[in-house]
Amino acid sequence: MFGSGEGPSERQLKRALKQVIQTHGDPGIRVGAMERLAGWKTEGAVATLLRRFTMQVPQASMDLEEKQYAVRLLVDMGRVAVKPILDFIRSEGEVTFPLHALRGILGSEEFVSALKNQLERMSDGYNRWPEAKKVLIEQVPDGAFPAMKEVIESCLRDDDDDVCIAAADYLARNGEEAQREHLLLTFLEAEARPRVRGRILDHFLEREWPVKGYRKRVEEAIQEPFYLTAKGTVKRRPS
Repeated sequence: MFGSGEGPSERQLKRALKQVIQTHGDPGIRVGAMERLAGWKTEGAVATLLRRFTMQVPQASMDLEEKQYAVRLLVDMGRVAVKPILDFIRSEGEVTFPLHALRGILGSEEFVSALKNQLERMSDGYNRWPEAKKVLIEQVPDGAFPAMKEVIESCLRDDDDDVCIAAADYLARNGEEAQREHLLLTFLEAEARPRVRGRILDHFLEREWPVKGYRKRVEEAIQEPFYLTAKGTVKRRPS
């Protein structure tokens, strides 16, 4: 369709985009356009294929199947897809499927490095898509805790409750008692954030962590159904 060393024309990409994001009509047209883009293997084709993740078709099962297929196509495109995927993650809210593709292309260490870089970029200022930041945290492998600890600790200070909760979940799951003080301080600072406080107390309850060093302040802040035992551990009263 185009000569060696050349890529698709702007007109070809626009036509493929129109077909990829159509919400109604023959699904074969969408899939055919996706396959055509994958065959071109250029960054422009990758960026166009990624637009499939920005829309939904009415049939949920078909939508999921097509997005999973788009992930496989991106993985098959290989390294050429990496930069457009990273650009997409920085600019869009729905990043779950692109991250699956990125994981399939990169080795584990490079994937973790990419997640760290993206989270650091998002922490530098205003983030239009906090849900993307939450998904990035959820994609961090538990085995990457030593490399990711500091950047995820910084996410405890995020203004978005879901981001803060995702960070607390990761740190509580991996940091053992070394993260106890970080979570206690986050709890105390979250006076107007009941969801954040509740999740942190759930972690203290599950792990039987004491609130030593902060007992008086926690006693003043804790609310039903949670309470502190004489040993300074968190309990929840039955409903």
